Amino acid sequence: MNRLPENAVSVPLGYRQDVHRGEAYIYTTLDGTKPQAYAVEIEEIRRNDENMRDLILHVTDETLLEKTGGIVQGMSGSPIIQDGKLVGAVTHVFVKDPTRGYGIFAENMHSE
Repeated sequence: MNRLPENAVSVPLGYRQDVHRGEAYIYTTLDGTKPQAYAVEIEEIRRNDENMRDLILHVTDETLLEKTGGIVQGMSGSPIIQDGKLVGAVTHVFVKDPTRGYGIFAENMHSE
C-alpha cells in the first residue's frame, strides 16, 4: 500500500532514483481542511529535464475525476507520494488534458 498511515507525521524523502512508473498518490484538499489521497499514475520520468517537468502524471482516481475533472488550479505544490516516500510535487496541468500534469522531483525542493 502506497498511502500514508493515518497517524503519519513525516514522510521520508524519495530521490529521483527511487521514482518509478506506476501507482502513486497526490495529497490535496478539495473539501474542508484535511488533505486526502488521490490515485495517480506516474507515466513518464524525465531525469534531466531543464524545465523542471520531471514527472508526467495521469489522474486515475475516480473521485478526483468526478469532483474536478483532474488537476486544477490550486493543486500546484500537492505532494506526490510513491511507496511511502515523498517523491515530488504537482507543478501544473496539461492545458488540453486536465487528467494529466507535470511534477517536480522532491529532491529539487529539498536543501540539506
